[in-house]
Amino acid sequence: MLWHIVRFQFRPDVDDDERVALEGDLRALGDSIDEVVWLAVSRSVDEPAVTGLLTVFADSAALAAYRDHALHVPVVERARALCSDIVRLDMTAGTPG
Repeated sequence: MLWHIVRFQFRPDVDDDERVALEGDLRALGDSIDEVVWLAVSRSVDEPAVTGLLTVFADSAALAAYRDHALHVPVVERARALCSDIVRLDMTAGTPG
């Protein structure tokens, strides 16, 4: 299993309607893309302008298919337009060692 974690830092001029719309688009990817095993979107407890995405994939091939998926690409482009910083972390799930 692979975890795909993304931290979205929204620009100060982005209104809540735009942010809610993007968060909805992110959630919809979990219902629309077969490679997604599990997906959660939530706002940071400590940082008001940050939304996090946690997505689980079976393997690296599924993650690669997701990254290039026709439904994923426009969501990424919209996030880039609304965010001042986006940080991605892909890691294997399981026990350390």
